[in-house]
Amino acid sequence: MDKDRIYIVLDLFLKSWNGTLNRAEEEELGALLAEPRWARLKRNLESDRFIMARFKEYGKYNSAADFSFFLKQVRRRERSRHANTWWRRVIASAACAAICVAAGWWWSREAGEEAAPGLVAESVVERQVADRNSVRLVLSDNQVITLSKKTEIIPISRLDSIGVSRSAGVPTLDYTRLKKELLTDTVVYHTLIVPRGEMQSVILSDGSRVVVNAMSMLKYPVVFPDSTREVYVEGEAKFEVARDGGRSFVVSGKDFQVDVLGTVFNVMSYDEEPVSLVTLLEGKVRASSGDRTVILKPGEQVSITPDHDTRVSEVDAEAVVAWVDKKINFDAERLDAVMRKLCRWYDVRVLYETPAMRERRFTGMMMYDVPLEMFLEWLSTTTDMRFTLSDGVIVVAASGKLHTP
Repeated sequence: MDKDRIYIVLDLFLKSWNGTLNRAEEEELGALLAEPRWARLKRNLESDRFIMARFKEYGKYNSAADFSFFLKQVRRRERSRHANTWWRRVIASAACAAICVAAGWWWSREAGEEAAPGLVAESVVERQVADRNSVRLVLSDNQVITLSKKTEIIPISRLDSIGVSRSAGVPTLDYTRLKKELLTDTVVYHTLIVPRGEMQSVILSDGSRVVVNAMSMLKYPVVFPDSTREVYVEGEAKFEVARDGGRSFVVSGKDFQVDVLGTVFNVMSYDEEPVSLVTLLEGKVRASSGDRTVILKPGEQVSITPDHDTRVSEVDAEAVVAWVDKKINFDAERLDAVMRKLCRWYDVRVLYETPAMRERRFTGMMMYDVPLEMFLEWLSTTTDMRFTLSDGVIVVAASGKLHTP
């Protein structure tokens, strides 16, 4: 198989998503999708959950040691790549394509090829490592704008040119003043990717406000169509939905769907969490998962399992959204749940001396701008456990048994 075939296929997929296929390309794509392997690849690349899973897998290479090891593996595979089967090459290329889509850009040359004059060739690995700790906005043409670093891959003026404004304080993107003459009848999407330790606010074109928490993704139309308002979220986000009597507002996640008209609610749906949570602060929402549907009242929260079991309980809704003010509240919460929140903000991992330590329950509050070491010292002095931090790893051990990772 021609090594460039995968890029031709992905180019057809991209044009299909953007609605720019000509008649000949439509026929070529139709014939291509008659083959199960290509149809399956296209379905995967259209799945936000699939893309985010690949993106998160890649994000694990977050230290110099991991990166060095990764490069060694890449070079080793490059030396032996001619021994691979055709199908293994296709799968590897597809995985790389998934990473590119998740990060918002595309590559068209393999490692070692000479770049075109005037262009700087950057590898997938180099681009991802450079961007991993920045808030990124993926545009409809799969270009990426880095929002939280001075070094720009795609100039941020791209946003100014279409009327998307930015504000300081809590970083905010505002889509309510878009330049109408630049818009088309085709619904185009932007995808916001927020890494560990970051937060980003978005005012959508209808005036709805969304605050996106760390390690989260929000996909939304630049302009909502006339029929409905729908967004997709993974991670955590607080929504303040603007009322629109003619259109409902739908939030889709990996295990659920939330339908509202105008209300304030919080969604938490991380892969590492055992359940997804929808918490209502104001108004009324309908949360659905599988064939289960519940109506929430203010102060209620529904937990949703991957197999669509639902359970409604009363909670302190303001405490649930304290993260917007960079606070972490925990009321008789398991230690492992508290630690997962810390990991999403401080970019650390946790090791427990014994599994039973995960089940200990804690009540308290901390600010995310407090040094992690200070919070761990407080835990160590108020419990019979010792919390130590070394090389990005928190070790939880019985008091007096100081361990190092």
